[in-house]
Amino acid sequence: MSVLTSVSRQWTRGCVMTAYAATALTVTAVAATALGAVMTPAVLGAQRAVRCEPAGRIRSVSFDGSPHFDALSMAANVVTRQPSFAGRVLHVGTAPCVDTLEVRRDALRLAILHRQAGWFQATVAADIARAANGTRIRFIITPGREAILDTIVMQGMPAPLDGRRPYESALRGLEGKRFDRTRVDTTVAAVVTRLRDAGFARAAMPVSRIRIDTTTARVRLELAFNTGPRLRIGNVAVSILPVTTGRPRVDSADVARLVHIDPGEGFRASAMLDAQRALYRSEAFRLVLMDTVSSAAHTDSLIDLRIAVAEARTRSARVGLGWATQDCIRAQGRINDRGFLGVGRRVELSMRASKLGIGAPTDFAPALCSQALRDDPFSQRVNYYVGTTLTNSRLFGLPVVPLLSVYSERRGEPYAFLRETAIGALAEVSRQFSVRTAGTAGFQYENGKTTTDPVVSCTRFGLCRPEELVLSAFGRGVGIVSTSAAHDRTNDLTSPSRGWRVRGEVRVGETVSELVSTVRFTRTTGEWAGFGRLFGGVIGGRLQAAGAFAPGAELVDGTPLIPQQERLFVGGQNSVRGYQQNLLGAVDYVVTRVQPAGGDGSAYEVVANADGRAVPRGGTAMLVGNLEWRRGFRVVAEQLQFAAFVDAGALWETRSDRFSWSSMRYTPGLGLRLVTPLGPFRVDIGYRPYGLRAGRALYFSPTTDAEGSGIFCASPRVSNAVGDYSSVFSCPATFSPPPSKNVLSRLVFHFGLGQAF
Repeated sequence: MSVLTSVSRQWTRGCVMTAYAATALTVTAVAATALGAVMTPAVLGAQRAVRCEPAGRIRSVSFDGSPHFDALSMAANVVTRQPSFAGRVLHVGTAPCVDTLEVRRDALRLAILHRQAGWFQATVAADIARAANGTRIRFIITPGREAILDTIVMQGMPAPLDGRRPYESALRGLEGKRFDRTRVDTTVAAVVTRLRDAGFARAAMPVSRIRIDTTTARVRLELAFNTGPRLRIGNVAVSILPVTTGRPRVDSADVARLVHIDPGEGFRASAMLDAQRALYRSEAFRLVLMDTVSSAAHTDSLIDLRIAVAEARTRSARVGLGWATQDCIRAQGRINDRGFLGVGRRVELSMRASKLGIGAPTDFAPALCSQALRDDPFSQRVNYYVGTTLTNSRLFGLPVVPLLSVYSERRGEPYAFLRETAIGALAEVSRQFSVRTAGTAGFQYENGKTTTDPVVSCTRFGLCRPEELVLSAFGRGVGIVSTSAAHDRTNDLTSPSRGWRVRGEVRVGETVSELVSTVRFTRTTGEWAGFGRLFGGVIGGRLQAAGAFAPGAELVDGTPLIPQQERLFVGGQNSVRGYQQNLLGAVDYVVTRVQPAGGDGSAYEVVANADGRAVPRGGTAMLVGNLEWRRGFRVVAEQLQFAAFVDAGALWETRSDRFSWSSMRYTPGLGLRLVTPLGPFRVDIGYRPYGLRAGRALYFSPTTDAEGSGIFCASPRVSNAVGDYSSVFSCPATFSPPPSKNVLSRLVFHFGLGQAF
């Protein structure tokens, strides 16, 4: 026999699920009462720590039979918790005792959780198995039939203007799908938000009526909307609470300028949010309240706007000290004035220093820095940044944020280059198109020099003589026009578990150096990342692609002349983790153990089993992919996550090489994540299953006459080698450092704060 039930109520978010059937109504009401009595923050935090017999202590908590939720999600919805690994094995702390009443309440909570998700007849039984060493609790879920949202009937829905997408289209997309109340509530709220943004300021959540046929498990949803008329803004009133007793430092005209909402324009809810965001972004106010008020002096088509702000102190200073694997000890300081030349204008003086403890002249604590950092020739001097930045909340009333920055810095990229900017300037505008979409455009000019490894200066720029190395400051003056855009639909910025994001950037620049008069280059970068749930954890994937181009540029060693700081590098803690920073791709080796290869002493050959210092050559095209699965295990600690990953990447020269799948390098690895208030602290161990890549062996001659070269080819001579060993450009890539038989030599350790992507 079919049972039809009908429930009418005002639609509200976060309310207890409306009963689907008469038989479920009593259970739901009892559960709601129980939840109201026990679901408090103090109770949800932990079980009460009381002493009990060993048999009465909770040994484990498990879940069986759920068609949708994983164990971690269900564990977050119950009060009964199992002890941590330290509590069960090491007997640290007091193990929680079994509370049978709370266990029954947890069964009701799980039943409601599944009924909210669409299994309207779900029941949960708690199996309590007592033993001498503790009690094991197992929640057995019987979901029953899945309810399908068959029909949605809407009343009072207005027609959109200008032929735009109907307001109810999002709700129509739910028909034929599982009747998930959370998803339905979210969609209804989004429709109401869109109505308010279209001018219906009085649009309220609709009155709903739900009918379920328990025989066919089909749902009929009726929604009655009451939107009222479209409204326009009437009067705009501003009130200011000063930070100290007396007259406010901020004028109401400044507030109106930031709000940028004028009387007579159409009401838009998004404009209200943008105005409130602009006031908070100015950091001149500690509290911003905005409200709409109906006035009897106006017609039904007008609504007044009231803005109340409380002033904040606008000057502040901040200092910080930290440690990082690529920076060793680093320090920073900031001085802010958020009321510079009027509210909404901000000036900031920033100072940063890194490589402290190892870089000259502060090499006082080399033990704190990694061996890789000590071997990096571009980490031997302190890096710094000194700059001042001026921003404004709006640009000529437009919804864009302008930024102007002037700075000087020294910045080293491990193993790749050292960029020293005597003076640089950046002018940029950014806009938040929506909550999830943002874009920037700007122009940057730098006057400085880029110091590269002598091997790079020789093989990239043809500067092989010692007296020519001063010309390796390629990119003394660089001007770049750039634009970027990002769309982020993830649920968390620091540690996403679902959703996706996409980012892109284009940089077009021009530079002048002693080598050639002018070089124009373009660099494009694209990234996609997605996240979801799998096997009780989070699986994430990322794909990156980039290319650097210099049409018409002079070719050196088969590749175009591009400033070293604009070339591409792969490898490191946020790239392919089986390689050290920037060391995936073609490399040259600097060797010191050589022997003469000719009678005249002008040729050399590397000694067998000699090591060499790797120098990355960089590339003009790259492709990187990452796949990572991470999961927190409650049996150990709720703040600890384990991760398994596989990274893949390739780097090549577009003018002298082509991409092939055989050139991809795949490196698996394992990691740990410790959840902290600043974000997850990450430890990753990547495994490189490949040997060291073969490359040119180059030898720096200690003495050089006026006719000789300071850098010589010392690659091993082979009988079938083709090329002239007298030139570094024809030097064959036949040298490879002796392989290590130790498996640990193929492991690469990375430490960082935040997820890899």
